[in-house]
Amino acid sequence: MKHLCLQVILAFCIIAGITAYKHQKTYEGDKFIDGFWFWDKPDPTHGLVNYVNKENAQNMKLFGIENGKVRISADSSNKVTDDKGRASVRLHSNDKYNQGLFIFDIEHMPTGPGTWPAFWLSSKDWPNGGEIDILEGVNDQKYNNMALHTKENCVMPESTDPFKGQWAKGPDGKLSNDCFHKAGGQFPNQGCSITTEEGFFGPDFNNGGGGVFAMEWNRDSFIKIWVFKRSEVPGDLKDNPQPQNWGKPWAHFTIGEQCSGDHFADQEIIINLTFCGDWAGDAFPGKKPACEDKVRNDPEAYKDAFWLINSLKVYSP
Repeated sequence: MKHLCLQVILAFCIIAGITAYKHQKTYEGDKFIDGFWFWDKPDPTHGLVNYVNKENAQNMKLFGIENGKVRISADSSNKVTDDKGRASVRLHSNDKYNQGLFIFDIEHMPTGPGTWPAFWLSSKDWPNGGEIDILEGVNDQKYNNMALHTKENCVMPESTDPFKGQWAKGPDGKLSNDCFHKAGGQFPNQGCSITTEEGFFGPDFNNGGGGVFAMEWNRDSFIKIWVFKRSEVPGDLKDNPQPQNWGKPWAHFTIGEQCSGDHFADQEIIINLTFCGDWAGDAFPGKKPACEDKVRNDPEAYKDAFWLINSLKVYSP
C-alpha cells in the first residue's frame, strides 16, 4: 500500500508539473566562506575594480561575519591611486550545478554610483555552458534585470503570459528574447532579458529589509525567477520550499525546442560587485570617464556598496 501511495503521488506531480525538492546545501554564517573561492583576476566586464584574494579580503575587512550574517564589501575608505580599481570581492562556488532550486536571502545589496552588483550562475566554458543572471542592475536602478546569455540557437517565445516581468528591448526597440550573446538587433551581450517593476532592486529593496531571490531550474523545461520583498516572502521558503505555490514568477525562460537544455551546464554560483565597466559605465551620466572619476576619487560614496547575506540554499529535485 505504501508503494502504491507513493506511485499515485508521483503520478500526480508529473501530471501537474510539480517538482519535489530535497535540501542539498546551505551557504551561511561562518561556514559560508568554505563553499567559495575568491576570483582575483582582471574583471571580464572591464570594470574599474580590483578583485582581491581571500587573505586580502579578510585583512581589509571586505569579508566577514556580522551578527551571524555574511557581509561582503567594497573598499569605501581609500581613493584609487593605481590602474587596478576599487578593491572588491568576487566569489565562485566550489560546487557546480546542472539544475535545482536556488534561494538567496539577503538583507542588503550593494548600491552607489557606478556600482554593478550581481548574483548569477555561469559556466567556465562560457558561452557554451551558458549563464543565468538572477540579481543584476547598475547605478541607481530600481528594477531587477534577469537574463540568459548563451551560444547560438537559444530563442525565447515572446509571450509574457507565464510571468509577471517585461522583456527588455534592444536598440531597435524590439524585444530582447534571443539569448545568443552576439544576437543581432540587441545590445552587446544583452541576451534574453526580463525586468521586474520598480522596487525590487537597489535602495528601495534594501530599505524594506531586503528579501529573497529564488531561481528554479528544470534542465529540460524552464528557468523561473521570483523576487520577494521581505514582507512578501512565502512561509514555506524557510524549510520546505514549494515553488508551485508562489504564483507567477517575474521571469520564465522556456527550455525546449527553441533552446535546448545543453545550453546550460556545470554552473558555478557567482556573487560579485564591480564598478563602471561595459554596462554601468555606459549607463552612467557622462559615460565611462565620469563613472571612473567618481569611483577613483570619492570613497565615501561607496559606504553602502556591500552585501549582507542571511543564507544561500540549494535544493535538488
